[in-house]
Amino acid sequence: MDKTFTMEVPAEHEYLKVVRNFFTQCVKVSGFKISDNDTTYLEMAINEFCENIVRHGYKDSAGDMLIKVQVNDLKIKTIIIDSGEEHNILEYDPIAKETLVQKGIQGKLGIRMIKTICDKIEYKRLKGKNRTTLIKKTRP
Repeated sequence: MDKTFTMEVPAEHEYLKVVRNFFTQCVKVSGFKISDNDTTYLEMAINEFCENIVRHGYKDSAGDMLIKVQVNDLKIKTIIIDSGEEHNILEYDPIAKETLVQKGIQGKLGIRMIKTICDKIEYKRLKGKNRTTLIKKTRP
């Protein structure tokens, strides 16, 4: 049976901790079969994605993020909806780690991390809103 948890927060840095705590509590309450390490990794991926919305999606404007966590026996889906600038994570090809090291560039690893942690990512832009879904499947 699917369980859905929903929360809406302002797209501001000080609310990222609220998003992380919300996700972790959803995992605990739902009984989703996932290790503590995987929960932490997913929490980091969601935090990074939401931070990108705050930093790049809304830039200097105000906005909100709607977070939905849907859980069943097979997977956990985190759906993040915002009305910031279009940002299709699937179209972003991260810079090679070697290039970052050679050029001495700090950071720029967030999307690579998200894509590594999640089993599947979906994206749609509908009626001026971004809808990104981060999916993690259960492990036997």
